[in-house]
Amino acid sequence: MSATPLRLTRRALLAALGLGWLGLTRGRPAQSGNVIVEGGTPHQLPLATVAELEIEVPELAEDGPIDLAVLTLGAIEVPSGRLVSTDGLLLEGAPFIQAIEPGRYPLQVVLARLASGDERIAFAVVKLVDRAASTWTNATIEGDDPAQFQGDELSGFDVESGVACLFDALALSAWRTELGRNEAMFRGLEQVLRENRRPSWTWARVRVAGGSGYLFTSGLGKGFYASYWGRDSSGTLVSLVVDFDLLDWAGLEEEPPVTT
Repeated sequence: MSATPLRLTRRALLAALGLGWLGLTRGRPAQSGNVIVEGGTPHQLPLATVAELEIEVPELAEDGPIDLAVLTLGAIEVPSGRLVSTDGLLLEGAPFIQAIEPGRYPLQVVLARLASGDERIAFAVVKLVDRAASTWTNATIEGDDPAQFQGDELSGFDVESGVACLFDALALSAWRTELGRNEAMFRGLEQVLRENRRPSWTWARVRVAGGSGYLFTSGLGKGFYASYWGRDSSGTLVSLVVDFDLLDWAGLEEEPPVTT
């Protein structure tokens, strides 16, 4: 089967991002009708999220010690009450079964920084309530049936492009439609991703009429990634965490002790 023009454009975008060209000057957001792709300057936050997730940081990695940082990219608008996390360029994914209260929520990323200067996004976190989670459960994606899972199987999504996304469900549909009919938006997205590029990661915000979403590089790139709902001691949903499988943390099930 021959590649469609849309898929060819996506491949070109991947190739461009791989160049790591940082020479673009900061420009205006890309816009088409009610669709805007934009960047910005992430703001560093205290490490409260690191403490809440109980992230275990190894003293040494292959490239030296690991340092953690928490950045806020802005707010995600979720008028539909449904969130979707999937491959950020293929855009083929279903929403999580669990609905949330429609609203506007802070989006944070937890960075793992190596002594070599390499930085990777280890977690993306949507804060639904300003309270800490005490329990974590796998966020089931529509169409998955946990009753059919075997062993340690989880509901999650595949990333082939090295870029993941987190969107309001209706906003994702509108963004997918816009990309399908307007190749110029791909060029706008490429520019924003280049402008926002930092050591080994980048991001962009997409706004459509009534909703929004974010694209960001996924950990070490390709992989299968699970998400988790965090609840406080009363059972109230307080956060959604997308785990890019770099570090151990509280949401992971503990392995049974080895017995002899």
